[in-house]
Amino acid sequence: MRRSSTPRFAVPLRRVRVSHFAITLLALLSPMFAVGSEPATITMWFWGAVPAYRQALQDALVTPFNSRQDKYKLVLEYRTTVDNDVRIAAIGNRGPDIVYTSGPANVSPLARAGKLEPLEAYARQYGWVDRLLAPVLDACRQYSHLYCITPSLYADGMFYNKAVLRENGWSIPKSREEVVAIMKAAQAKGMYASVTGNKGWQPVNEDYISIFLNQIVGPAMIRDLLAGRISWSSPNVEAAMSELDRWYKAGYLGGGDYFVLDFDVSLALLHQKRSPFFFASNLSFQWAGNYFKGSEADDLGFAPFPRMNPDLPYPIYDVGSAFTFSINVNSKVKDGAAQVLNMILSPEFVLAISKQWPGYWSIPLKQFPSDPTATGVVKSYYQSMAEISASLNSSEFGYHLTSYFPSATTDLLVQDLEGVWLDQETPHEMLIRAGRVFAKERARGLAIDQIPVAGRLTVQ
Repeated sequence: MRRSSTPRFAVPLRRVRVSHFAITLLALLSPMFAVGSEPATITMWFWGAVPAYRQALQDALVTPFNSRQDKYKLVLEYRTTVDNDVRIAAIGNRGPDIVYTSGPANVSPLARAGKLEPLEAYARQYGWVDRLLAPVLDACRQYSHLYCITPSLYADGMFYNKAVLRENGWSIPKSREEVVAIMKAAQAKGMYASVTGNKGWQPVNEDYISIFLNQIVGPAMIRDLLAGRISWSSPNVEAAMSELDRWYKAGYLGGGDYFVLDFDVSLALLHQKRSPFFFASNLSFQWAGNYFKGSEADDLGFAPFPRMNPDLPYPIYDVGSAFTFSINVNSKVKDGAAQVLNMILSPEFVLAISKQWPGYWSIPLKQFPSDPTATGVVKSYYQSMAEISASLNSSEFGYHLTSYFPSATTDLLVQDLEGVWLDQETPHEMLIRAGRVFAKERARGLAIDQIPVAGRLTVQ
């Protein structure tokens, strides 16, 4: 007997009749049994932070963002080669939704190539113009669009040990003459004039190039320099680099230990009263809590770098950003990525992250928040950021190398400065070389085309 190939319980399709009522009933009941849709993933790459910092970011950003809404899920991926990875991925029309770069100058090539989403609409939607410091936000306006936000404002200044100054009868210096006198006195006592160094991170050199350019040349002339209106080997620029060379050779920058000290060790030495000063940016607050604690927690102070040119205003904070965030033009979750950026640019995020990671996430808020319960280093950090923010709101500000100068020019200055210090070339020769490299970068459109000016904001 021939067996049918039809399964035992199968019903031929032509015999099935589904009534209109049944279809309607199924449509009404289906939501009761439907499985909830998964939230869309927002990807963000970040540098390879240590476990404690990763946990801080998880607690202050990832967990709160994911728990407060169910439309998106933020996922962080830590990469030690994040700058290179982002650049390669973005060029290939791939990469994370939120794009990391090491400062506004690094945004320029990606913006020019059309790999980043303009952010003006989000800036209007979330009120970033009203909330953020104009010069910092305006640094992200390139090629007529806002292409990034800067979550880490840094400003070079002067850390000092209050106990060292008090015990030696020294006041906080505000001029070149005052700071040099104290550094010489410290050397005579067997102390470092100041502690600093670039062990393991040669780009530390850019901090001191930035300080001396802004303090001696001045912000207005730096704008002319970056706009190609004056020569890199002009007398004022050369005078700034010659003075920096003199400071190094006088032992004012870490004595003879500049190449074997790093910022962490420098803070340890400052705490041990081995020096009165540590010239660095406010970013260094992130390590200071390892040393200034207990009964010595309030000994750390931060002040503007002393005035080097009496014809320039005081204070001048040369400002920059340790990194920027942008939105990938190819992202499918641009609105969600903008929500993440808006959460980062909030006082609530600052207060949450600063409990574990002060100094690094210095959001450029016009009104920097303060925690009345903060003590020691964190309290000093809040006070310093309030002063820096007030200064940027009301007066002239300077331009840090890594944020405003194109990358090849910055690299040459960072590397050749050591050649000057070691008498392998002169400041004039270094600046001639820098001018040639800068001219090529500017011709290729790799320089920031609009330099922010105090009192002016072009982001609309």
